[in-house]
Amino acid sequence: MQPQQIKMNFIVFDIEAANGFKPYSICSFGYCLADENFNVLTKKNIWINPKCKYNLNGTRENVGINLHLDKELLDNSPDFSQVYGTIKGLLTDPNVTVVGHAVESDVIMLNRTCQHYKLPCINFNFICSQLLFKLYKGEKDVRALNKIADEIGLTYNAHTSDEDALASLYTLKYLTEKTGRSIKQLVSDYNIRIGENKNCVITRTVSLTGQISKRNITKRAMEQITQYIKTSRIKPIAQKYKNKLFSMSRQIEISSQQVWQSIIDEIYKNGGKYTTKLSKCNFYLYDEEAQKSQSDLTRESYLDSIISKGAPIIKMPLKEFYAAK
Repeated sequence: MQPQQIKMNFIVFDIEAANGFKPYSICSFGYCLADENFNVLTKKNIWINPKCKYNLNGTRENVGINLHLDKELLDNSPDFSQVYGTIKGLLTDPNVTVVGHAVESDVIMLNRTCQHYKLPCINFNFICSQLLFKLYKGEKDVRALNKIADEIGLTYNAHTSDEDALASLYTLKYLTEKTGRSIKQLVSDYNIRIGENKNCVITRTVSLTGQISKRNITKRAMEQITQYIKTSRIKPIAQKYKNKLFSMSRQIEISSQQVWQSIIDEIYKNGGKYTTKLSKCNFYLYDEEAQKSQSDLTRESYLDSIISKGAPIIKMPLKEFYAAK
């Protein structure tokens, strides 16, 4: 599939199995249907009788995962064959993009359950919020949904399928807000191959560019900013920042151009300049409302150390910078 096949609406789903030794023991299918702006249209958990022995305290004995299972509820719920048509309709809707977090594991459970009940495979395409977040952060390893939720300030009931689906949806929303890019654009930017489930054979969703390191992301961002400054040749119309040098947080630098361009324009229109060297700057700009990455925490720690030794550097939040217009 190509990026242009990303649909405007999203259906984000999550599956829990009641018995970790039996991948066909699906006990809940949770989903969120949302529009292109991530407004939730439907949020629902479909409870399913797994028709097997299961542990109410988790998928395996003593694993410590609370699946929020209610034996009476599950025992009185329909089995998978009875909700198969509903689930198939949701995942094969031609008007939505299907999303999951670590989605291949959910697709495997879905396939095993279809095979167990001798039902046709549900063929559909999908993307992964876990993969997108990893590529955005430039990290080597993927993160569990609860770890991402902690970083983006989201509270939810983990391992309740519809709540997990909601957290995955808000992960997508966070990525679009921080990058200024749509999911379709991010899929294109990261050269992501759309995942596919066809006849119970899974084609994983991956970045065809390969692992993007933090260093490469930063280098590419610096080159883009530097090229913009050279080609735009912004003429100063005021002298408020004459001969002053500005640095920015990594989070701002690696964000979309529409984020950092307005900052660069404001600096140069007021006689200032941009520098990548923290020790040389007079002002360090950062987004006070954003969760700081480890890179920015390290950079700010370095700034604090040289400021304490007399370096004339001012750490300025973006709100203050724009308010000074």
